[in-house]
Formats: sequence, structure tokens, C-alpha cells
Amino acid sequence: MFVTGDSIDSFHPWPADALNWTEAAWFGAWAPEHALTVYLYHWFRPALGIYGGGCIVWIGDTGVPWEAPLFQYDVNRPVRGDLDLRDMTLDNGFRLRVLRPGHDYEMTFRNPRASVALRFTATTAPDLTDRRGTSDFFAGHVDQPGRYTGHVEIEGRRYAVDCIGIRDRSWGPREIGDDVRMGYCHGETEDLAFLAFSRPSGSGEEIYKGYLSLDGVRHDVVRGSRRVSHVDGRLSHIALELEDEAGRTLTGHGTPLNRFSYTSYPNLLSHHYLMRWDLPNGSAFGEEQDLWSVPLWREHRQAAGGMR
Repeated sequence: MFVTGDSIDSFHPWPADALNWTEAAWFGAWAPEHALTVYLYHWFRPALGIYGGGCIVWIGDTGVPWEAPLFQYDVNRPVRGDLDLRDMTLDNGFRLRVLRPGHDYEMTFRNPRASVALRFTATTAPDLTDRRGTSDFFAGHVDQPGRYTGHVEIEGRRYAVDCIGIRDRSWGPREIGDDVRMGYCHGETEDLAFLAFSRPSGSGEEIYKGYLSLDGVRHDVVRGSRRVSHVDGRLSHIALELEDEAGRTLTGHGTPLNRFSYTSYPNLLSHHYLMRWDLPNGSAFGEEQDLWSVPLWREHRQAAGGMR
């Protein structure tokens, strides 16, 4: 049913009793001039023979799924027949083809309301992230910057996509506990890319892993910090600084251009923002993903006086 292999682009062999083994593939692109984000995100549980995910499009102050131009996000759809992640057609309208392993990908999505066609071309080699601080989410995880080209057509309007973005792949046991609290932010240009995983520390946040790529040379992040500001409970600004293992540093200030929140997995609430990052040598676009287990989010909102 699931065709496995030893490539980052294929499904991986899994223990027969690992019902929580999860394979996920995410492609995220944007059109900053329209404050538009499009996600093509799917997860698979091979031991159960099911998959979920789909296509999400949000623009500006969309906020929640029922206000998004497109929110087709399925759960527990059965997998019928053989499925190869390197050349895959799903019955929800999604198609993925690996044109060049680890580098070039083509994806489409169609339903009666929307049409998405994107091409991803990597600008750096895939970055295999270690499990430190994220072992509940995956055994293996790949982040890779690249250029997206294509279009999103929805509600009678066609939006061109031509941006530097990111994709990711992950695999391994996935259990969402009650203590998840993690930030995941990134930004990309033709010559620069950064990725930062963060967690609360004192009055700010500690960046505990990630990478910095400058002029095609990438090194792991060894330290860093973030300060996240909110106004009336909404993200308004992020200031970050990080240092990689080569001693190179980066400072930046990010401002959100849109916002969207949903539960990508049971017990996991994720807030997503298209970000404009002001950096020493110019600006970059990317994201902030603010991840919470549902009980922690409720405690946070109660402490802030936002709910009873």
C-alpha cells in the first residue's frame, strides 16, 4: 500500500506496531503583495492506512478556517491502492511529482472552488534537523528553502505566485502531549535563509536550533533569542538575533502581514503568520508558526484574562 524507500522523498519503513507513525509533506508559498498564503500539507499514518490534510488558502486578516477563502483539510481518509510519495495522486484533488530528488517538485490541487499549481526549485540542499527539543513530533525532519512559481485561482480571481519559500518533510512517531509550546520562524531571499526553533525562556524566548545560510553556505544555529510583542492579544512584532557555529550572526525584526489559526492535529493549535523580516541587508519574507498544545493555550488565555 505505502511504497517505502531510503530517500527523504519516499515513505520510510515503520515498526508494525507503531500506530502513531506519521509521514508529513508540507509546501508553503505566498504572494506578499496580496497578503496571501497557500499551504499544501498532507500527513499519512501508514500503519492505519489513512491520510489527512489538504489545501488551505488565507488572505490578510482571515483568522480562522471558516473565514478562509479555502480550507479543505481532511482527516482519516482511507488510502486505496499503492501510494508512492515520489509520484502521488490523492483522491482529495492533490497531485505531487518529484522531478529531481531533493530539489525539484511539482504539485497541483483542484476542487470545484479552487485551482493551485506550483513548482518548487530548491535554492540549498535539504537540511536534516536533529530531534533535539522536538522528539515528540518526528524522528527525521527536513527543511529546505526554494523558489515557488505558479498560481492560485480561487473565487474567480487568479493570483500569481513567485516567491522564495520553504518546504518540509517529517517522519516518525507523533504524539501531541499537553505541554507543547514551540515557535518556528523562517525567512528566505535568493542569498539568505534562516530557520529558528524557539521556546519560552524567562521574559523572552530561547532559539535552541535552526540554521543560517548566507551566499550558499549553511551552518547550524548554536544560540539565539527572540522577543515577541502582542497588541490586544495579536502578534505585532518579533525581534530576533541568532549566531551559527561559524560565528556568523543575524538580527532581524518581523512584522505580520496576515494571520490564520487552526488545529493541524488533535490537541495541537497552530497560529500562522506571513512575515516581512527587516534584516541588515534588506528584507525577506517568511513565516512565524506559534504552536501550542490545547490545554496550554487555554491556561495562557485564562492567565491573560481572555476567557473563563
